[in-house]
Amino acid sequence: MNRNIYVSVEFGTHSLKLLVSEFFGEKQNILFLDEELTKGIEVGHIVDKATVQNNLKKLINRAEKFLNARIKAVILMLPSVNLWTKEVTYDVTIPENMVKGKHIKNLFNKVYTEEMKANDRGGVIAAIYPNSFTSVKMRKVIDNPVGELTRELSANIEIVFENQAMIAEYISVVEQLGIEVIEIMPNVVGYKNSLLMKEEMEDYTCVVDIGANTTTITVYHDQLIERSETFKIGSSIVTEALMEKLGLSYEDSEDFKITHGSCVAKEASDEIILEKHYPDGTISYITNEYVAQIIEEKYLEIIRVIKRYLLEYGLKNKITYYYLIGGGVAIENFERLFKNNFGEWVSIRRPNLIGTRHPKYSSIISGQYNAYYFEKLFEEQYDMIIFNHQEV
Repeated sequence: MNRNIYVSVEFGTHSLKLLVSEFFGEKQNILFLDEELTKGIEVGHIVDKATVQNNLKKLINRAEKFLNARIKAVILMLPSVNLWTKEVTYDVTIPENMVKGKHIKNLFNKVYTEEMKANDRGGVIAAIYPNSFTSVKMRKVIDNPVGELTRELSANIEIVFENQAMIAEYISVVEQLGIEVIEIMPNVVGYKNSLLMKEEMEDYTCVVDIGANTTTITVYHDQLIERSETFKIGSSIVTEALMEKLGLSYEDSEDFKITHGSCVAKEASDEIILEKHYPDGTISYITNEYVAQIIEEKYLEIIRVIKRYLLEYGLKNKITYYYLIGGGVAIENFERLFKNNFGEWVSIRRPNLIGTRHPKYSSIISGQYNAYYFEKLFEEQYDMIIFNHQEV
């Protein structure tokens, strides 16, 4: 029996994530999900290829051992750095009067060829995303037109361009491990269809992804990516501040942030949570409130970057809702701190799958819904993993 199993690798500036999941209808079942820390990527660009490759190999080995399987191909989720988009409409004639996957695939090939020829801004097409299909005869908008009885089909499409050298470098990291890249998908495209519903992208909607070393701000409108920008600032500035103020190692500061951290100092208690002993025999007592003050101050630096960017492009007063994702938003009271600065229409968007509630996985989980959607559009089945019992 054919199984809808997908393998995705997401490259971040702090870690690599790998997800293997299976779809039963519209239900996603997680088979494996893990991450491996890396120091080989900075603001979306690989600065130490050998390190990244070694980190990815460790992650893949763990997945294969856990699943008793061999990963032969992956979907590559790319950082959204210096991307730009274009909206186009293409008409398709269906000689057979019934839409099939081959017609959609031919359309994508045509769009890629023609739009790359017309491209005068540099970069290469990283994604072609159909926002809607319309049956011309019936004047009916359709998410998936496969099987639709029509002779004329119109497709509204968003094309996403990214830096060619960056894409090639990421593909190379994967392929040199003997693994095929079946599809590439910028993270902000992966948000569509799962992290965000179509109706949520009609008005101005902002997704804020705060990682350890970067923050990505993406604004959607009319189901299109209005703007997306990545900044070199993330939750690691909080960890570094705790190191400096409390005299802890980076690892201990990270653990301390997770265990005792809160973003709203006025709601913190004066409970003593740490004693610092000095060589002269004196002791200082660190309270919950003091730690919260450090954390709030640093998170406000990130918030100021977000606010300045949205004001610069005249977007702040247009946005109707903010969705927060990424590892940096999981700290206690961050949602409240964000609301204090941007209004009440804010929420952390977490995966709702069993055992997978952390917002650092929101992006990669959402991306696989799009892989499943494309597979149905093309009437193809990706062959990405071989379980060892299948090779007998």
